Amino acid sequence: MIHVCYALNDKTGRYSKFVGTSMLSLFENHYTPPRSITVHLLHDNTLTLDNYEKFVYLAGQYNQIVKFYNVEKLVPDRIAHIKQFAPTIENTRFTIATMFRLLIPYVLPKEIDKVIYIDGDTIVNLDINELWQIELDDKVLGVVPHLPYVMSESELMRIFPLCRDKLVRPQSVFNAGILLMNLKKLLEEEKTIEEGQKFFFQIQKYGQADNDLLIYCFPSERNLQLPHKFNYMVRSARSRGESNVENKIIHYAESPKGMHYGLDMDANDSFNRLFFEYFFKTPWFGVKTLEHMSEYVRQMYIGRQNLMTQVSAMVSGKRRAFVTAPQNIDSLKRNFYVQEGEDIFQINSQNWLNELANAMKESVGKKIYFMLIGGIYPQLRAVLMQVGFVEGRDFINGEMFLSELHGINFNSYPLIERM
Repeated sequence: MIHVCYALNDKTGRYSKFVGTSMLSLFENHYTPPRSITVHLLHDNTLTLDNYEKFVYLAGQYNQIVKFYNVEKLVPDRIAHIKQFAPTIENTRFTIATMFRLLIPYVLPKEIDKVIYIDGDTIVNLDINELWQIELDDKVLGVVPHLPYVMSESELMRIFPLCRDKLVRPQSVFNAGILLMNLKKLLEEEKTIEEGQKFFFQIQKYGQADNDLLIYCFPSERNLQLPHKFNYMVRSARSRGESNVENKIIHYAESPKGMHYGLDMDANDSFNRLFFEYFFKTPWFGVKTLEHMSEYVRQMYIGRQNLMTQVSAMVSGKRRAFVTAPQNIDSLKRNFYVQEGEDIFQINSQNWLNELANAMKESVGKKIYFMLIGGIYPQLRAVLMQVGFVEGRDFINGEMFLSELHGINFNSYPLIERM
C-alpha cells in the first residue's frame, strides 16, 4: 500500500479543487499493480460536506482510498501550539494548513512508517510508485534540493534569511511541497522540532513557516536528496525555457503569490494545459464553474467601463503628468501617446520622492500624475496619501491602463480561483 498525504485549509471554499485535481492526477498516473494508494487528507473544520463528498467520489472512481483526519479534533493541543508558534500565519500567503505536515506522525496510524507528502498545488504526472520505492534508511526526509535547478547559490544567499544569517548552508535548502517522510524517525525527532519552533517563535523573522523550520531542523546530511523530477518547480522551469511536463511532479508554487505565477489561462503553455486536462475531469468542474467564470468576465468588463468613466472625470480640466524611471521613458511616450506640454518626472536621484511630492504640491488641481513605477506603487501610494494627496484626484496607478501588448502580464489567477 502506498501512503500519500495532503493538507487542506479551505477557508475560502476554493482550495479543495486544487487538492482534488492533484489527487486525480495521482490516481490516473498510477499504473503499477498490484499496489494501491491510500490518501490521508489532513484538514480542519473548513472542509465542507460538499467537498468531503467530492473527495470520496473521486477516490471511488479510481478504486483508491481516501481517509480524513480533522486535526482540530484529533490534536487540538498541537494546533494550539502551532498557532502560538506562528500567530500571524493567516495574515500571510500561507494558511495554517502549511503546518499540518508537521502533525502527520501524530495523526496517522502508528503502523505507517513512511508517507509521501504532496502540496495541493501540484500535478503528479508520473507513477508515484517511482518515489515510493526509494528507501530512506536512517534519513529523516527525502527532499528535492534547490541547488542547482531552482536557484543559484548566490540567489539563495540573497533570498533566504537562513542562508544569509549562516544558520543553514545553501546545500540544505529545499522546498517542502513534496516530501518522502520517515515517520518513525520524525517521532524520534520531536524534541528537535520543538527546539526549532521555540527558536523561530523568538526570532520571528523567517517567513517560510514550516519550510524554513524543516530546513533548519534537518540539514542536508540528515536528508536524502531526491531527483529533480519529484518537485519540478514551474516558475524556475519557465525561466530556463523548459516546457516538458512528462514524468514529473509539477509544482505550481515558488512565488510570493503562490499559484499566481504558476498557473494562468494561457492555453499555449504546457504547464497550464496539463493542469486543466486533469481539472476538467474532477467533480469540481461543471456548470457552476462556467457560471463563475462567466460572472467574473462580466464583472471585469463592468469594472473596465467604470474605470474609463472615472478616468474621464479625473482628467477633466487637468493635464497629465507621468512618473517613471529614465529607461522606461521611450515606452511610456509610445504607450500613452504623450503630448507636448505633458510632463514626465524621472526617478533618477536619491531624493526623488521629496522632489516628486514638491512638484505635486505645486500642481494640485492642475495635474494628475500617472505612476508607472512597477511593484513599488502600493508603498508610494501609502506615502502620498499620508502627506495629503488623494488617489484618483492627484495621482493614479498608470499600469492599470497597460496590457500584455505593453509587456504587462495579465493576472488571470482570480479567474482561476473562482472556477
